[in-house]
Amino acid sequence: MKKVLFFVIFTIVVFAFFFFLYKKEKSVFIDISFPNKATYQVEIADTPEKSERGLMWRKSMPKNQGMLFIFPYPSIIRMWMKNTYIPLDMIFLNSRNRVICLRENARPLDESIISCPYPAQKVLELNAGEIKNKNLQLGDMLFIK
Repeated sequence: MKKVLFFVIFTIVVFAFFFFLYKKEKSVFIDISFPNKATYQVEIADTPEKSERGLMWRKSMPKNQGMLFIFPYPSIIRMWMKNTYIPLDMIFLNSRNRVICLRENARPLDESIISCPYPAQKVLELNAGEIKNKNLQLGDMLFIK
């Protein structure tokens, strides 16, 4: 009887641990735009946990959607594609939301570092090909609605 009770309690504790550890945070989406070029609905990665997870494990992303990583202050940001199955374009932005670096067609599952030599405060990840298709360029301004 004690073994059964112990097993039941142990199972409940383990289940509760994994439930709270892996509970899904509610995603926040906002609208952003590059005037006269493109508008996107993006998920915000504004916590260390969301930034670490990013778009990992996702198999697809709808057209005109993306993820915007927001960091507390400008710095040299290093990204990678570990466990990311979607080819991406990465747009590095300064604290004034100006494009300072463009990185096109990041390869899925590639663990090479993708960065910008200038301090950035935000990184916008879009489906690969968006930089070229929308003619996004250095100096473009991103507006958050």
